[in-house]
Amino acid sequence: MPLSPLVPGWAELRAAERAAGFRHAADALLPPGSSGGAPGAYFQILDGLRVPGRGGRRRHVDRALLAEARDAALRAGAPEPVRSLFARYDAALAEHPMGLRRVVLYQLLQLLRDTPRGPSAQAATALGVDPAEAAALAHAARRAARTTPAARAAAETLLDVWRAGHTRRAHALTRQLPAAAPAPAGDQRLAHLVTRVASRARRTDALLREAHALERRGATDAAADHYLRALRTAEDDTDALHGLLRTCRPTVLRAEIRQDGVRLRRPADPQQPPDHRTWRILRGAAGRDAWTELTVPTPTSGDIVDGAAPLGERVRYAALPLDGGRIAGRPLVSAEVLVAPEVSDVTLTDGRARVDAQWRTPPGTHRVTVVRTGPAPAATDVPAGPHGFTDQGLPPGEHHYRIHCVYHTAAGREVRSPGVAAHRTVHPWPDPVTGLTVRQGEEPGVLHVDWTGGARGQVRLLDWPGPPPPPGEDLRTPAADLPPELSWPPCGAPRTGSAAYRPPAGATTRLTAVTVLGDRAVAGPSVRVDVPEGVPEVTARRTEPTRARLTFDWPRATDRVLVRWWQSGQAHERRLTRSAYLREGLHLALTRAPARFRVEPLAVADADVVVPPAGAETVLPADVAIGYALDRPGFLTARRRRVTVRADTPEPAHPVGEAGEAAPELPGFVLVARAAGTSRQAPAPPRTERDGTPVLRLSGAELLAGPVRRDLDAAVADAGVRRPYTLRAFLTGPHAPAVRLEEPPHKDLVVR
Repeated sequence: MPLSPLVPGWAELRAAERAAGFRHAADALLPPGSSGGAPGAYFQILDGLRVPGRGGRRRHVDRALLAEARDAALRAGAPEPVRSLFARYDAALAEHPMGLRRVVLYQLLQLLRDTPRGPSAQAATALGVDPAEAAALAHAARRAARTTPAARAAAETLLDVWRAGHTRRAHALTRQLPAAAPAPAGDQRLAHLVTRVASRARRTDALLREAHALERRGATDAAADHYLRALRTAEDDTDALHGLLRTCRPTVLRAEIRQDGVRLRRPADPQQPPDHRTWRILRGAAGRDAWTELTVPTPTSGDIVDGAAPLGERVRYAALPLDGGRIAGRPLVSAEVLVAPEVSDVTLTDGRARVDAQWRTPPGTHRVTVVRTGPAPAATDVPAGPHGFTDQGLPPGEHHYRIHCVYHTAAGREVRSPGVAAHRTVHPWPDPVTGLTVRQGEEPGVLHVDWTGGARGQVRLLDWPGPPPPPGEDLRTPAADLPPELSWPPCGAPRTGSAAYRPPAGATTRLTAVTVLGDRAVAGPSVRVDVPEGVPEVTARRTEPTRARLTFDWPRATDRVLVRWWQSGQAHERRLTRSAYLREGLHLALTRAPARFRVEPLAVADADVVVPPAGAETVLPADVAIGYALDRPGFLTARRRRVTVRADTPEPAHPVGEAGEAAPELPGFVLVARAAGTSRQAPAPPRTERDGTPVLRLSGAELLAGPVRRDLDAAVADAGVRRPYTLRAFLTGPHAPAVRLEEPPHKDLVVR
């Protein structure tokens, strides 16, 4: 009975068989539906592996039969694991004609031993063994050497370990096999493999002895050759590996420290053809024979990055060339490097007596230290944060910096990187403006701008768009790209620290003082100046006796206006927005008394200085009405007619505003009569005061004194107007447009 299956990938083969539902390899070769001990479905195993064929004849299992069984299984819709199983079975037959029989025997031995009552003929028959051979197979299984789990694992993995070139481990596995030394009894193939393993182990020992002797004599190159031969004989021999890496001098393998780890680079040789081998990458601690195989991808070309290199440690790297997975030559060895990545993307900018720095810090950095030299020869430590520093109080000149990253090793030591050098020149900077004052001059519309500071450099008054920079801030913008200077017309020649301007109406300016010296500028204070545009003219008229409407042209660049009015000794005001005025107009509730109005724009809310424009004013006279009535003749006074003229003025009369203006004067009153052409014709009313004959004239003073009554008949007779005639009154004088005339009905004005 075999003590080892001697097939590669035994664990994967058994897993595939279980996934396909097979107890052993012979189940896959039986006709479909005939496994499990069905009649006529037995296989023979003692004298070669034979399975039932056509006509009840037994067929020896060879590669041709295996191909037929595979095709039949695939046609029957076998799952995917069956395809890989047949490939493994075919490989076993290709290596040895009895290889598949050996696999089945090894599987049957394990299955029979795992039965509750041990190996028996009945158990063998249940596994598909021909009943004629079942008793002999059970007898052989009972007499086979007992195995421990460790011995079984050694027997099943020995071939994989051997073919991987791990001679030392394979030699150790041979000592765990369940057989007496020097080779397993009864298993010739396994005994031959054990002999080969022992021979190669002895060859490795001999090579290592020669290599050690050469190394002691100083013949490192010859020692490296012997270590390489020993390593290729036993690729898992750490003594051979360490000796080879110890005796090989650094070659073209270059290790570069980057922020993402250590980058390994092997420059291509244009004189050599491309190398398509793969590589086994090792990392070693400097000064010690301690090497770790990297799990990073090992492409045939390009760079390799070791992102797990220990920070703060000195390491070196080796790249072993592989051909078919086996070591093919001497390794490429790098020089020792300190795994201490430097900061990257360092940017230095100079300011007023200072240097600002920024960089990108590598992961795992404990802290960053900076040393400055120059112009003074002494080195000075500069306080720095994890991503930059600000070095202040510097004189003009070139300043050199070296930036180091500090790391903590696994042992708790602090290690500093070699450092990155950077330099920056500090230039003379202008002095900032410390004070800025904007005030109105004695002349209307003139602003005086005064400032302090800015002794070194040119002071510019700029119209800054948007939020201005804080006072004293260094401006990174070149002086040529600063906002434009004030475009206000100047008033007189500017003087040191002072200037006068006449800002245009409607200007809203963020006046900012900036000091410029060469290409550098420093911001000073800012003042928000608002020069609202005035209202050119305002008109007020009464739409009703107690309601008035104001109209005016809305000033540009103004969102709100303030409307004030004074009436009857009281002041009133109202704030009006542009949208409300354009949508609804401006209507005010008043009394009949005279009123004075003023409209002026409001400055922006955040204005520091406001230049108020002249407000537009107008006066609305009092609501005065002059009415007249004609007395109808009564029974006793059949021929006498009288006219009564009355002035209706607000009482009592109040001043219009603060100036104490008097109430407006009344206009004159004239009553005109117009006669008809014939006695039958009804005369038309006069159209103007000249379209007829005046029969009554009254002055404004007479009307203001009280109601006036006059005899109309006498006046008409004196004027020579004959009946029938029509009367109509008119107001005269400059105050006539401001006074209402209340007339009686037309029928009352016709006299026949």
